[in-house]
Amino acid sequence: MDITLVINAVVIALLGATIFYAFRLERRLDAMRSAQASLGQVIRELNTAAARAEAGLQGLKATAQSSGNVLNEKINQAKAVTDELSFLLQAGDRLGHRIETSRHATPRPQTRNTGEAWRVPGGLR
Repeated sequence: MDITLVINAVVIALLGATIFYAFRLERRLDAMRSAQASLGQVIRELNTAAARAEAGLQGLKATAQSSGNVLNEKINQAKAVTDELSFLLQAGDRLGHRIETSRHATPRPQTRNTGEAWRVPGGLR
């Protein structure tokens, strides 16, 4: 056999193997391009969802701030009512103490329980 024939056969075999691997590579590249297009769509959808979530968070933040302001107002009103009730309670305690002190300080008159009404000067008319 001629050496050139053997070399040509080897080159043909190697070219066949190269064509086979090039075909496989082309299919994998097509699959990767398809996946890349799908990935681009997923990224766009993710960006849209992130924008909606950010808008929702802004709405929640505004609502929370508004609720916080209303709650602070209610707390301030409650503190004012608490202060007023404390003042009234202290005044009531002082008044009760004065009544208790005057009750013990003044002797009680002895009365008979005869069933008669108190007689007022001038009588009843």
